[in-house]
Amino acid sequence: MPAPICCGRDARLTDGTEIYPHRAEPAIADKPMWVCDDCGAYVGCHPTTTVALGTLAGPELRRLRRRVHLVIDPIWRAAHRIAPYANAPRKAREGIQRRARQRVYEFLADRLGIPCAECHVAMFDAARCGAAVKAMQHVDYYRVRAWARDREAAARAAAERNATPALSTRTAEEVAPC
Repeated sequence: MPAPICCGRDARLTDGTEIYPHRAEPAIADKPMWVCDDCGAYVGCHPTTTVALGTLAGPELRRLRRRVHLVIDPIWRAAHRIAPYANAPRKAREGIQRRARQRVYEFLADRLGIPCAECHVAMFDAARCGAAVKAMQHVDYYRVRAWARDREAAARAAAERNATPALSTRTAEEVAPC
């Protein structure tokens, strides 16, 4: 994987001890990161790789990206507290949150009119951060879940319309359970 480009040249690979000298925990200290020696922008890497999580970000863009996370993370983190999930066991709650996070990002991608593959906060520029915050104002997980269920129902209906006769006799739940 080539180095990310920033300020017209390759970023330098380093680790978390340089970026976060005040944080000694191994999860941060040992994490590979790309840094621009000209402007100080940086980005972390995917686990066990040197592949950048997104684009390098300076202080202002990092602030904007944190703002996006402050808006969207509470939505998926609270998903296990809503009906019908409220009394789910701890192990189930982890799965609920994973699926909720995926749904929130799919919802955001739909709202922004971008492919899901591009809906990663570490890839957002300042304009997209602002659009994301605006798109998610007054959104809760009930709304995201309703949107996802409507989308899944539409996909099942489309699949049934295009299905072979043997498949069309199956119920929607058999075709694609929620």
